[in-house]
Amino acid sequence: MKRRMVSGIEFVSDLIRLPEAHVQEKARMLEGARDGLFVGMSHRVPYFLDIGAAINPHVFICGITGSGKTYLMRNLALKLDKICGAKVVLLDFTGEYEEFARLMGTNPIGHDGFEEGLDGESGTLYVNLKTAGDEMQRVRLAGMLLATILKRMRLADCAHKTFVVLDESWKLLKEDRSLNTLLREGRKYGYGLVFSSQLVEDVDLAMLSNAATLFIFRLQNRKGLERLAGNYKLAERHLQAIQKLGVGSCVVIQTEKSGRRSFCIVDRTHGVEVEDEVLLYCGEGMRLEIERKRLEDALCAACGREAAWEALRECGQEGRIELPRLVESLIRRCRNRADVLSALRELGIAEGAIADSFALAVRSIEGG
Repeated sequence: MKRRMVSGIEFVSDLIRLPEAHVQEKARMLEGARDGLFVGMSHRVPYFLDIGAAINPHVFICGITGSGKTYLMRNLALKLDKICGAKVVLLDFTGEYEEFARLMGTNPIGHDGFEEGLDGESGTLYVNLKTAGDEMQRVRLAGMLLATILKRMRLADCAHKTFVVLDESWKLLKEDRSLNTLLREGRKYGYGLVFSSQLVEDVDLAMLSNAATLFIFRLQNRKGLERLAGNYKLAERHLQAIQKLGVGSCVVIQTEKSGRRSFCIVDRTHGVEVEDEVLLYCGEGMRLEIERKRLEDALCAACGREAAWEALRECGQEGRIELPRLVESLIRRCRNRADVLSALRELGIAEGAIADSFALAVRSIEGG
């Protein structure tokens, strides 16, 4: 079965794999999540990001366009949610994370349900600020959401970790005190901020110093490099290494609770490995290997995106789907059974298998 590297997908908690250079069983990987998240290989040795060992949970990601910032940002959000069981709050100014959020198994949430959503101990809470109006309205709403986060943060008992994820649009909130308060006080409440920028100089020294973990992708701007050197006592050889980084490679600088500061080069950041095809079991030993995207597109067209995604999340397990169970899940969510029938025919599923699956599904629904 073909595979590809992506930053997220539904059913991801069942599909996460580590590269061959560091193979672990899923159960062992989940158990080891307390000691860090696998990021990539460093000189043939696996590098794990141990946020618990850092002086605070804040993460800053920096690098030129196309160097790998967004890939890593999504990768960390995914793993914090699916492996560590943390609460991830994703505030998206441009709407570019909407599809990624759906792949993680979450739908956009409005301002009205935001505070209630924060009460959950884990999962991803996604807000598409693009729908809030012009830039001023988006900034105003983001500020309100951050104030809500701070209110809930101060009521928290530190029973679970929460991470707020902001891409480069955090710069629109520079004047908002809530952002700086989150950086200063988040640690004692178990709250972290993951944010990114193309330029180090975009971040004032107070914010930079409050981020214990830095992922630095390729940088060319001398001013930014000198700021890093001054703030983290980097030698010229370190700056040269940053300038020579390839796409997907980065330097990790982390300040630990002990005061020790580490400098590590990750050869290439890794996402998660998922199946491109799904095995659709149709009964009587019949199975159909089908491209996942083709399956998703057909079901979304027939039943609507939300209903299709919910059905697939409910039925998918390790890249395997039982057709009768899928049909039952779709019928429960889709008003027109003829649309479900047409979608299955379009996918090339045998008429007999469709008929049997419909009969089993209807019997289960009516019996329930």
